[in-house]
Amino acid sequence: MNMLARYSLLLFTLFVSGFSLGFAPAIADELPEDTNKIESLTPEQAQKLAREFPGMKVDIEVKGAGVLSKFGLPLSGLKSLDAETAKELAGYGKALLVLNGLTKLDAAAAKSLAEFKRKAFLDGLTTLDADTAKALTLFEGEGLSLTGLTTLDAETAKALAEFKGEVALPEKVLQVFFAENPLTPETALAWAVVSRGNLSHVTALDSPNSVAIAQALATRKGPLSLPNLKKISPKTLSALIEKEDVEIPLIETLELIPEPDGSPNDDFVIPEWLEKQQHQKPVNRARG
Repeated sequence: MNMLARYSLLLFTLFVSGFSLGFAPAIADELPEDTNKIESLTPEQAQKLAREFPGMKVDIEVKGAGVLSKFGLPLSGLKSLDAETAKELAGYGKALLVLNGLTKLDAAAAKSLAEFKRKAFLDGLTTLDADTAKALTLFEGEGLSLTGLTTLDAETAKALAEFKGEVALPEKVLQVFFAENPLTPETALAWAVVSRGNLSHVTALDSPNSVAIAQALATRKGPLSLPNLKKISPKTLSALIEKEDVEIPLIETLELIPEPDGSPNDDFVIPEWLEKQQHQKPVNRARG
């Protein structure tokens, strides 16, 4: 092998070795090694991050599961995000994308970010309008974390209802939302989405429009649980269990009430799938 060939081989070997060491050597002259110190990104830099950053452990708090560690790209120092840069970041392939430094996000950037296929943390957002929420519902990933919101209006919640994954929201905001937006056929899906499918505070479906409410809840894509349900009419119950993965208390513990709209009660027979799920014999209820 001649001298030129040896020199070329040496350069190639050094290049491959440096690349295999990870992200920092590749862009040390462009961005800090600690990605949380990045305050702004160009689309080109975002593309490089998405392609080359090897991921680092990020501790996240998951309701009911404590603190979990997952690999991801933490960018909590990023102050703003335009649509083009968001599109490049959406190509990142690890489990998490952490953008907790963003205090606002427009619909165009949200639409681009929605192409990310895992889980995104946007806990720095304090407000969210309906247009941006609608764009985020196109998100193809596992879930959205929006625990920094201080308010949630009905239109924004209605837009979020189209999201197929889980949305994490702060408990105080949820309490205000539920108080200001009673459960109706129009708000039922929003209730299910913002509560992450856990309607533990619903103890009765006994309003005149309860059948329509149950029909709306049954269209929820994803988990739905009413663990503290106590009172429900036969028609409302029949509408609710159209969603075969809904979780409700044992039928024998429920008080089957007359139809709230005044219509006659139908006989209610527990479907075979629900009987199997609840491990009890079919129970017939006579007309009221």
